[in-house]
Amino acid sequence: MEKRVHKLTFYHPKLERISECFNSCYIVGGFVRDRLLGIRKEFTDIDLVTSDDLERIVKCIGERLKRKPFSFEREKRVFSFVGDYFRIDVSNLWGGSIEEDLRKRDFTINAIGVDFRELFLPFNDDVLLIDPTGGFEDLQKGLIRPAYETSISDDPVRIVRGVRFRVQLDFSYHSSFIEQSKGKERELSESPVERVREELLKILRSEKFSMALRDFDSLEVFYGIFGELSGIEKIPPSGLHQYNLKEHTLKTVELLEEYVFKKAGEILGELSSSLGSIELIPNFSDRECLKLTALYHDVGKPLTVKEINGRLTFYNHDKVGAEITKGALLRLGFGKKAGRMGFIVVRNHLRPFFLYDLYRKGNLTERAIYRLFRDTREYFLHTLLLSVADFGATSEEMFKKLLEYEKFVKYLVQFYRERLMNLKPLLSGREIMEIKGYDRPNRCVGVIKEKLLELQAVGKVKTKEEAISVVLGMNCEDKV
Repeated sequence: MEKRVHKLTFYHPKLERISECFNSCYIVGGFVRDRLLGIRKEFTDIDLVTSDDLERIVKCIGERLKRKPFSFEREKRVFSFVGDYFRIDVSNLWGGSIEEDLRKRDFTINAIGVDFRELFLPFNDDVLLIDPTGGFEDLQKGLIRPAYETSISDDPVRIVRGVRFRVQLDFSYHSSFIEQSKGKERELSESPVERVREELLKILRSEKFSMALRDFDSLEVFYGIFGELSGIEKIPPSGLHQYNLKEHTLKTVELLEEYVFKKAGEILGELSSSLGSIELIPNFSDRECLKLTALYHDVGKPLTVKEINGRLTFYNHDKVGAEITKGALLRLGFGKKAGRMGFIVVRNHLRPFFLYDLYRKGNLTERAIYRLFRDTREYFLHTLLLSVADFGATSEEMFKKLLEYEKFVKYLVQFYRERLMNLKPLLSGREIMEIKGYDRPNRCVGVIKEKLLELQAVGKVKTKEEAISVVLGMNCEDKV
């Protein structure tokens, strides 16, 4: 049955500006889907397909938009025009007709087209939806359905895309998506990692990463994406842990996303506004990276597990896990800065618990807090936030004690705010060289400078004069 909708549904000023460039052109993909769902995004992605001469079209669009395109190959050649708030991709039709093109797309909800020319005819108010796979009905029902029988086999990354659409749109999977996707772990692991990363980026920003992880697990493709975690399902509950390691890991991410981030304002106070302010790569900040770090925080346990007197131990799993996390983030294409953040947080993720034990016994020192800060620096707060999620995901009993643990974390945050956040050395490296009589920079300058910072942090040195006096009597090997 034909379906027509008001043409203003698809209006965009950039489309009007280029409307005379085409003889035959169709709007397809996510723009059509989102507009039919009533979603209008700040940044608009528009896909156009045409049977016209592509070189001529690209030249015309460039002149109208006053933009130079870039091109890339993804099954076919695509020309892209990007502005501050829009991106328009133009390519040739697949096959001999728009219907054939749409039938070869990933999901039915993305296989709906609109004739570009109809949008700007003067005497019609509505436009025909070109919908050969029943995508409009699936939109109404909220279903993720592959557009054809071998859609997933042809491109396993569509599994990640399907999960992304499910969590972003709050849709359900059609049985055919589950049947086509289930168990394709190897195929997904062999897919282009940069395309997997692009889908993960969007999932991470959706605040539904933990839900997506559960879906990857139920579809039996979890390790096809996060292969370094293979083996966590074999670590049983032990000690305080009520859950096996895989369940603990998934619960940690869930608590971080659904509990800790929502309470960040209460835990961190005004410092919560800094969360997400460190851009590691475009569209990927420290906030998203912390979710991935939470996923990998215990990755070292399968490689360090030992049974001693009937009890499982995981000595050095933080050290081993830090290296694996760094490598995983690099492999997934999140860059060196993300790898560094993951390394630092995982390497130190146990230390807040050691401090908590001292805190409860009344033995926590300012020096111990400073040394955690020294080793985590700009990721001090991230390490604390992960510890809250990790603590609560240990067992139901530990979750009941989470408010008590949060009080301790707030105490550390207050110390950080008052004593560490704006801590600056009273003496520069050059001044230390002059005081000590060094004629060139050496290792001792850095060591002394760090010792001096620690004394400042704990209130032992407050003025430049005191700093000079301390440095005069300080040797490289001296303990502070």
